[in-house]
Amino acid sequence: MYKEYLRRFIRFCKKTSVKVTGLVLAAVFVASLFVFSDFYKTQAKKVLGFYHVYKGDQYYKKAKRQKAIESYKRALELYPGHYKARYNLANIYVAYEDFYSAVDSYEKTLEIKPNFQVARIDYAVVLAEALFNYDRAIEEYERAIHLTPKFVYIPFIINNKYTTKYNTGVAYYNLGLAWRGKSLLVGEHNFSSRKYLENAVEAYKNSLKINKNYNGYYNLAIAYHLLRENADAGLNYCKAIEREPMNYEAHYNLAILLKNMKNYKGAIDEFKKAGLILDVKGEGSKTRHIYDVLNEASKSMVQAGDYQYLVESLDDDNQIKEGQITYVRGKVVIARELDRAMVSNFKKCKSKAFFEGLKAGEDL
Repeated sequence: MYKEYLRRFIRFCKKTSVKVTGLVLAAVFVASLFVFSDFYKTQAKKVLGFYHVYKGDQYYKKAKRQKAIESYKRALELYPGHYKARYNLANIYVAYEDFYSAVDSYEKTLEIKPNFQVARIDYAVVLAEALFNYDRAIEEYERAIHLTPKFVYIPFIINNKYTTKYNTGVAYYNLGLAWRGKSLLVGEHNFSSRKYLENAVEAYKNSLKINKNYNGYYNLAIAYHLLRENADAGLNYCKAIEREPMNYEAHYNLAILLKNMKNYKGAIDEFKKAGLILDVKGEGSKTRHIYDVLNEASKSMVQAGDYQYLVESLDDDNQIKEGQITYVRGKVVIARELDRAMVSNFKKCKSKAFFEGLKAGEDL
């Protein structure tokens, strides 16, 4: 009998406790709505802000820039702390060439996330290339280089140690461009200009330790060229050519360097390569300029008494056979076999030995 009463009492307590607990929790939740109303409103706005960022990203990928701007602005009204929205907004302003708005957005992005390395580099690029504020840009590149973000490595998913290293190389490269730009502002034959170019050389070298590419070697060569350090300039033009043999700029600048050094044979070789590359691309005005300079080099060679090279025929390996080259609407069109041969031939910088000898102090 007593056991039955005890069981009923326990069941009553259980049912009552569940109801009481539910009522207490409901009361606490209702009370929290009043006590923490600001918190809940903030979280709701944050969630809605993320939705608008998502929509902005979709428009951004589809190049619907105006709609992306509207979505990001709406997102930032709801959640001002979303750094990605501010960063993408800055990039769109750059695309529209609204550089002052871009700078403002980059600055606000970096206030929220100071270790955002890519944003800091992009910010510095706009300062240097669009606003010509080289001093400020140099400061920002230096800060980007010396950032120490927390590394995250998950196999096959994320490795920000690699991306941070790569971005550091990009920052060094752009730092070199900024120092060179600053040197051009003060003019040539100036102590400050030389110092800035030396800083550019150091920055390019640091960049090439991380990312060995055409742009790094090419711009390092230009800096040495401006410093009149001919051997280093020539060797780095050759390294650039080895990486992108069909880029006319390195051939052309190497030809100018060789011409100024009175190495007319080497200069003519490089002028011809640059001219043929531009001919293939159909860039007539640039081609005409190159051939005008080529004629000047040829005349200088004649005046120097070297006639033999100008009348030599091409080697058998370099002969252009019938059907390998033709003209279509005034543009040079080259057969695939000759195209491969050209790339292989242009990749070999014949002047490299000349500059290596010069660097070694040989009497050439």
